[in-house]
Amino acid sequence: MSDASVRFELSVLLVTYNHELYIERALDSLFSQDFSGAIELVIADDASSDATLKCIQCYEGRDARFTFKYLPPSVNVGITRNYQRGFSACSGQYVAVLEGDDYWSTPYKLTRQARFLDEHWECGLCSVNYFVFNEDEASFVSRVERSDGYRLLSARDLIADNLVGNFSTCLYRKSALQALPAELFDLKSYDWIVNICVARSSLIGFVEEPMSVYRVHSGGAWSHVAHTGQLELQLSLIPAYDQLTNQLFHTSFVKLQRRLRRSIVLSHGRSLGTFARATVWCVANIEQFVPPVVVMVLSALTPPVVKKICLRVIRRGEGT
Repeated sequence: MSDASVRFELSVLLVTYNHELYIERALDSLFSQDFSGAIELVIADDASSDATLKCIQCYEGRDARFTFKYLPPSVNVGITRNYQRGFSACSGQYVAVLEGDDYWSTPYKLTRQARFLDEHWECGLCSVNYFVFNEDEASFVSRVERSDGYRLLSARDLIADNLVGNFSTCLYRKSALQALPAELFDLKSYDWIVNICVARSSLIGFVEEPMSVYRVHSGGAWSHVAHTGQLELQLSLIPAYDQLTNQLFHTSFVKLQRRLRRSIVLSHGRSLGTFARATVWCVANIEQFVPPVVVMVLSALTPPVVKKICLRVIRRGEGT
């Protein structure tokens, strides 16, 4: 149980939902960390219906560094609200996140990230390179080329390419999490928009050595969604994210919208003929630059299947 008299340098937010098959690997990687200080382990389980919590409880008392803090059991609140209550419950100066189906691949991940933030006051977040493990293919691929260096990322860099990639790579300053806008948690929010908001007032450090493993499997909240579905969801959320950030990054979001539309069109158009695929691409791209009536005319002249794809892509970008 948590002791209010203990001052923690580090909190680890363990986010779980029906992770019985994976949680032991995650916890083993956490308990193997060489971080020397006291660690507050905040368990944000979103009403798992399997044995996830029982597995976690088996680790209590194994390591004197860890103080377990269970968030009150409740009905399933969903990933966004679960993160909101989890962030709020962490009391450490630094907050690491570990999702129950991911794991860390080196014992010095937390130590190196904490040292990085100690040395880089311009950063509110330190992330690390990571391996993507695809269960179906039994393949490991590093997110970017492995290196001993690091990069400093801005919010605009993150909009162009979400290099951070997932919460399990992240170590935050608690102050950066406290500064997140409350409205963020009224939206469907994953690591991407959380970290964009963090980067409004600080840089993000990205260590290029892989130290975490992101597991792609059918039960993942994000990874179970088909690639085209991921693109469409991201496209649909951009208007709300642009509004949330007061349109400070509007130009960057618009550029991303265009790229996403092209990617969605190519994905949907693979099964179409050459002419139909070209028509879809044209309508999806020129709608940003011509009056709506022109788009309507082009739509009326195209075959039904092509028109359906065009309208779907356009509406996703408008957030409807």
